[in-house]
Amino acid sequence: MPTRTRTFTLDQLDEIGVPHELGDDGAATELHREQVDSRRWSSMHLLVFRAPDDGKAYGVTYQRPLTEHQECDLWFDDEIVATEMEQRQVTVTRWKPAQD
Repeated sequence: MPTRTRTFTLDQLDEIGVPHELGDDGAATELHREQVDSRRWSSMHLLVFRAPDDGKAYGVTYQRPLTEHQECDLWFDDEIVATEMEQRQVTVTRWKPAQD
């Protein structure tokens, strides 16, 4: 089954407050945010938000500098392809110490 996507321009994301001005009037609503990777000078973050115009949840990845002296582009392109997201329950199996 193909993944559903929506393309946003940088101006559209800025207009709805993604990724930093979420929750104000007319802005997107933050549903989930997590760091997903780290590089030498920046960290990668996944943001899941609800778009105010269609009410759907979308996921986008952006980057942030690791120090206040570093600079990096927030986005990787001029148009951002967001993946439509849905919340699902998952089971996770982890290794734990054996007990007697």
